[in-house]
Amino acid sequence: MDGPRRDVQMSRRNTTTTTNTSYTTRSSSTSTSCSAFAMETKRKKIRQSAFFPQNQDSNIQGKLDFEMRMRDGAYKLLLACSKREQVLHASKSLLTSNARIRAYLTQLQERKQQEEEEEEELRGGAARSLVDPIPDSRVSCAGKVAISGLRIPLMWKDSDHFNNRGSSRRVAVFCVMQIGSEVFDTEMAVVDRSATDICFEGVTIFSEAVPQFELKVELWSCAVEDDMTTLANTPKKLAKKLRNSLGKASGKKFCPLLDSSDPDAFLHSNPIPPGTRYSLLASTTLCLSEAEGGFQSHSLAVLQDADWSSWLPLYGNLCCRLVAQPHCMTQAMMSGYLNQQQSVEGAVRCCSLYCVLSAGRLACYFTPEEITAKVEPSQQIPVNKSTRIRVTEKDSSGRRSNRLTIINPSPCGSQSVVFTMESREELEDWVEAFHQHFHDQSESLSAGTRRGPGCPPCDASRSVFA
Repeated sequence: MDGPRRDVQMSRRNTTTTTNTSYTTRSSSTSTSCSAFAMETKRKKIRQSAFFPQNQDSNIQGKLDFEMRMRDGAYKLLLACSKREQVLHASKSLLTSNARIRAYLTQLQERKQQEEEEEEELRGGAARSLVDPIPDSRVSCAGKVAISGLRIPLMWKDSDHFNNRGSSRRVAVFCVMQIGSEVFDTEMAVVDRSATDICFEGVTIFSEAVPQFELKVELWSCAVEDDMTTLANTPKKLAKKLRNSLGKASGKKFCPLLDSSDPDAFLHSNPIPPGTRYSLLASTTLCLSEAEGGFQSHSLAVLQDADWSSWLPLYGNLCCRLVAQPHCMTQAMMSGYLNQQQSVEGAVRCCSLYCVLSAGRLACYFTPEEITAKVEPSQQIPVNKSTRIRVTEKDSSGRRSNRLTIINPSPCGSQSVVFTMESREELEDWVEAFHQHFHDQSESLSAGTRRGPGCPPCDASRSVFA
């Protein structure tokens, strides 16, 4: 593997190190502070290259700027609209944009704090070894989380539901779903007394969810007035005045909004017209343990009572299908050529193989082109919680060997596969990749299996939940 060479020194020779996923075995060999710093820097680069896009801060800032423009447009549209449906959609867009802006601001602050902590940690220069560099500080790989089939049952009185006459009270509702900085909303639905459930179709996929994710689902509601007194019956002169407020006369008033990112400050300076504001009706939070893949019921905290104009008689449950899948089960965590040592009729020979670490296995091919051609790998070596890896840096004669042994249990005892690397740096890269893969599996060990054998990966659109 190409890259800058490092001055790595070991305090002992002829050292063999054995590690497993529990990280209970420690090597007596240690690295100098300089090599420890280099090891940790390399580890972070490998991890970031696999899971974190480059220039992430600028990407978040770009999303923030875009969402601020969307928010300003939604607010201006809200003031200019006179039709009921347009007003409800504009108010919904304004609420969703503010939720995204708040999420992006939080992520920027967290990124800044994380970078400061990492710089301080690296300056400490604590000693590391090839066993498992600082397992406690590892960041688990992200993954995909998909939610679909949102159903929220209603609990009308029999007299209201079956005798749906007289009152034409209706409520517009939609859901906002958030994991970290990813915020999505559903389509808007209008509910009256004839409805027994609030239903939202479609699949929502979050692409960067950590194993400790918290999926917040919020149900927002707004009473729908038939006459829409505040807007639909606005005299033409007043409607024209509202539209003109977007022009030259008061354009200066709106310009500063483009530089104001705080959602609360925006709404304070630019209040939503009466009768068009959505209110939080209910909410719940889902996590990995609830990603069973099947249609499940979850508790829903109701935040309104019958005195609210936007209230609905919720049963107190939300039904949906939730699926989680870590990236380590679908993406290559490490790949490259390795030399496998094989014993043929008592003689040791080496065979160069192109190896890919992914989905709890090390797949070995003769050439990378076999992957493109979808040829089955010549070998598939399990890499899971039962796997141990042994690092041998010096052979019995004291010569550098850069050897990695993968050991798996078998009915006959254990099976070992030995690989050799061209350099110490390459050995470090692969050892780090194995430890990261062990960690990712331990953190999300159930995320890959909760799908069940009959459920495809969560990036397969609607068929995810078939």
